[in-house]
Amino acid sequence: MGTISTETEVATDAYAAALEYHKRRCVTDAGRAYKDALTQSPPRTPTEDEIELILRHTPRVFTTPSEPLPLKDFAAILHPQLPLIGYHFFWEDDIDFPLDRDPCDHEVIWVQLDENRNDVVNVYTYYHSHVLSFPAAAEDARRHGGRPRIEVQWGKHGSMPLGWQEIGDGAVLADMQRTYKRLHTAGARDAGHPLARNWPTHFTGSWEEFVDFSHEVDPRDWLRANQMILVGELANAVIFWYFLRYNFCPKYSWPDLERPGGWVW
Repeated sequence: MGTISTETEVATDAYAAALEYHKRRCVTDAGRAYKDALTQSPPRTPTEDEIELILRHTPRVFTTPSEPLPLKDFAAILHPQLPLIGYHFFWEDDIDFPLDRDPCDHEVIWVQLDENRNDVVNVYTYYHSHVLSFPAAAEDARRHGGRPRIEVQWGKHGSMPLGWQEIGDGAVLADMQRTYKRLHTAGARDAGHPLARNWPTHFTGSWEEFVDFSHEVDPRDWLRANQMILVGELANAVIFWYFLRYNFCPKYSWPDLERPGGWVW
C-alpha cells in the first residue's frame, strides 16, 4: 500500500488543513491543526531494534567541497506499517531563497526495504518537487551495508540517487546543467539581499567542480547527538511538534509506492 493507512484517515482533514496553513507560513494555525492530527495519529518512540535499523540505512551523503550552506539538523521517521524510512535534511538555507523566511532548506530521502526489513529495494529522493528513483541506487546501498549514496546539489540541495544522470532520459542531468549555467553566469536569485550578505553570489567553478560530489557528510552524527527519531505517518506534523524549534517548508511525507514518481503528503 502506498497511501496513508486506514487508522490515519480520521486525521487527514486536520493534517490537510495544517499543511495549507504551513505552506502559507501561518505557523500558529498550522501548529494547532498539526496537534489535532497527531491526537488522532500519534507517533511513538522507536524500539532499540528500530533505532538500529534506521542507523543501518542512513544515507551516505556527498556534497561538493565548496558547499556554502551546510547541514544544520537531521531527523528520521520510520513508517509504522510500510517498510519505509524517511530521512529529513535541514540545510542552512537555499542559495536562491534568503527571502522566504524559512531558516533552513528542508529536503527528504526515503529508503524502502523488503517486507522483512532486511534489504534495500528502492531509494527515493526529493528533487525540486519531483520524487526520483533509480535501480542502481538500491544495488549500491546493498553493496554498502544498506546505506545508499546520495549526491547533493550545490547551494540548492536537490537530492539525487546514484544514477541520476540517466533518470528521465537525462532530464535531471539537463536540469543540473541549466542550474549550473544560471548560478555560474547570472548568479543566485536575490544575491544582493542583506540576509545573503555572507553567501557566494555565483558558483565560480567549472561544471566538473559543480558535480564533484567528493565531500562526505555523515548524518548519523546528528541522529546520535539529537535523537530526532520517531515512528509515525504524518511527517511534517512530527517535525513541527517534536523536532524543530524553527520553521521549515513542509515536504512530502512518503513516496507513493503504487504510483512511481508520486508522493503522499
